[in-house]
Amino acid sequence: MQSIPAPSHTIAPTYPAPTAAQATATTVELRRSTRPTQLLLSADDRSPVALRPGRACLLGTSATADLQLTDPTCSGRHARISWEGEGWLIEDLGSTNGTYVDGVRVRQAWIRANTSLRLGRWRGRLVAPEPADHQPRLAGMHGRSPAFRRLVETLRRFAPLPTTVLIKGPTGSGKELAARALHELGPRSRGPFVAINCGALPEALCSSELFGHVRGAFTGAIRAHEGAFVRARRGTLFLDEVGELPPQLQATLLRVLETRKVVPIGGEQEIEVDLRVIAATHRPLDAWIEEGRFREDLYHRLGVLTVDLPPLRERQSDIPLLIERFSATIEAELGRPVVLTDEAIEAARSSPWPGNVRQLRNSLLRAAVASDGPITAADLLPPATGSGRRGRNCLAIPRGTYAQMTHALLDQVLREAGSIRKAAKLLEIPRSTLGAWVRRGTTRGGGRPRDLEPQDTP
Repeated sequence: MQSIPAPSHTIAPTYPAPTAAQATATTVELRRSTRPTQLLLSADDRSPVALRPGRACLLGTSATADLQLTDPTCSGRHARISWEGEGWLIEDLGSTNGTYVDGVRVRQAWIRANTSLRLGRWRGRLVAPEPADHQPRLAGMHGRSPAFRRLVETLRRFAPLPTTVLIKGPTGSGKELAARALHELGPRSRGPFVAINCGALPEALCSSELFGHVRGAFTGAIRAHEGAFVRARRGTLFLDEVGELPPQLQATLLRVLETRKVVPIGGEQEIEVDLRVIAATHRPLDAWIEEGRFREDLYHRLGVLTVDLPPLRERQSDIPLLIERFSATIEAELGRPVVLTDEAIEAARSSPWPGNVRQLRNSLLRAAVASDGPITAADLLPPATGSGRRGRNCLAIPRGTYAQMTHALLDQVLREAGSIRKAAKLLEIPRSTLGAWVRRGTTRGGGRPRDLEPQDTP
């Protein structure tokens, strides 16, 4: 057995198991009922080990251990977990390199779900078992709320079908994960899953990336390139942010979906493609059709089956579970425990999370990196989300088209600044440029600011 150096930080004193009279608020929470709570010990790639109230679980490298560890820094009889009538207790059995609970070295400690353990260099985590009726996770998606269950049911119903699916949902709600779930649950799961972000492709390269090109088709085409439709044969092609496609490519995409044949740029022969197409967007395509920005026939071709992803504010009961899952992955990335206070979890449940699941995970990662101790509500929630009030330096812009939002922004800046000279200074642009925008009627209604004086005109 190897010995590892003692940690450089101060080690908290170790005490025997607290009595009922000495219990802290946290201990009282753990010992609310004498009925045994179910826990699973999850570690490495092995299946979780169920803790049984009537039998202590011995951890160590000994062959007689209930959970045999292979880490050389662990002792033969390292620690024991048992139900003590009022809660689960972990006890260090005189190990060389210590037993740590949420990063603190202990001799005995009460433990509960979402508690991280470290024995030597071995790491594990205690998790609550999922209800028997809980659906298995789908491509990394987690939840138990009614909205999530409806989503899972829809995905399972659509997955076996060969029909094109259009996934709608706000940014950060997991559209690509839903597409992967459709792929993994369908008959093409052994084929490739090719994801293309249509909004991130330059217009000049979009056609080549989707349909491919032959050698010499254009300047710089020194070799042939297989497009996404060809690479996804016998699998699934996921077109993320399909609403961002230029109008000309929308017409080409419609023809490919109808004929199941593509012609590479510069090529003459049609290539048959056997694949399933799943598209996604967070744009209001219905409104864009009326504005002429998206083809109605393509919309109906893509949206034969439609999946609507709920925003996180409609899945608030899923937030503690998502935090638990994200904490485990972030802990593995950072190599140290990720612990949240109960107040932080409750604050996260009541937060609107406009960026949805992606914002929740990013906020948790940022808080875990910046915090040295348990993550508090102030650490987890960004100021705008936690306060629910708009800051003095923020502008309220109504939703609409890009032009409408730009006009509203300029109009508000001009009104608050009081003159073009001051507004141009705030925007850090030449006064002549802002004056030209005003003369072209870029402010709301095409009007001029009330105090646009002759000396302000360029």
